Order: sequence, then structure tokens, then C-alpha cells
Amino acid sequence: MDESHQTSLKAKGAAMRLRLFSKWQNFRERMRHKRRIVVLDTETFKEHFSLELSASNVFVVVGASVIVLIVLTTLLIIFTPLRGMVPGYVNPEMVEQTYRNAQTIDSLERIIDAQNHMIANIQDIIDGKEISSLDIPTSDSLSDEEIVFTHTQADKDLRREIERQRMRI
Repeated sequence: MDESHQTSLKAKGAAMRLRLFSKWQNFRERMRHKRRIVVLDTETFKEHFSLELSASNVFVVVGASVIVLIVLTTLLIIFTPLRGMVPGYVNPEMVEQTYRNAQTIDSLERIIDAQNHMIANIQDIIDGKEISSLDIPTSDSLSDEEIVFTHTQADKDLRREIERQRMRI
């Protein structure tokens, strides 16, 4: 019974392959079958335009057109200012402008703090109180005592050269 069952399965498999092959051949024939597209004048039935196409030709033309459109769109986005509209694209000029704005804001905050301190001191003077401090507060992390200036040999040579030039004048 096993052999007859295996034989019937083989026969079914062969029949299925034959049907698939037949369907594939039928599909290929339909893809290659030519059809004519004609544009006629309705009053005179004069032919203005005629095309003979197969389904595979249409598929190739549409596929090539889609690829060309994708390439043109990509080039348009890459080489025009439209690239700034792409999410995640970082414009280097915008990054630099952001950095400059942050520095400007920091400077303005320091100026405002200094002005507020001066106004508070003036208010204390008007009220007849003791001035808390005359130093203008800074938000720098280093104090004047922590800053160490060192001169390299190149600095010393440059200073000597400048002094010699001044002596000549």
C-alpha cells in the first residue's frame, strides 16, 4: 500500500508541475501577445496615432518611468534647498547659528546680572544701607587667582623681536 500511495503522490506532483508549467506558458504567451492602441478622429475615422504594445512592454516602460522619476526626485532633493525639509537632516549653517545664538544669550545674561547687581547697589546707596559688594558677579568657573599665564620660548622670542623693532623706530 505504501508503494501505491507513493506512486499516486508522485503522479499528483507531476500533474501539479505540469499544470504550473502550463499556466506559466499561458502567462508568458499573454504577456507577449501584442495589442494595438489606436487614436481615431470620431468624425472622419482618420487614424491620428497608433501603438502596438504587449503587456511586457508596458511593464518595462512603466518600471523604467518609475525608476527615472525616483532618481529625478532624489536628485532634486539632494541638490536643492529642499533637503532642509527632510527630517533628520542637519544643516551645518543652522548648527553654527545655534552656537552663536547660545553664546550671545550667555553674554546677554552676564550683562543683565551685572546690571541687576549695579541697580541693587544703587538702591542700597539711595536707601542708606551698606553696599554688599562692588564686584560684578561673573558666571565664570575660574577665579582670577586660578588663572596662570605662562610664556613659551616662542612668546619670549616674539616679544624680544618686537622690542628690537620698536628701538629701531
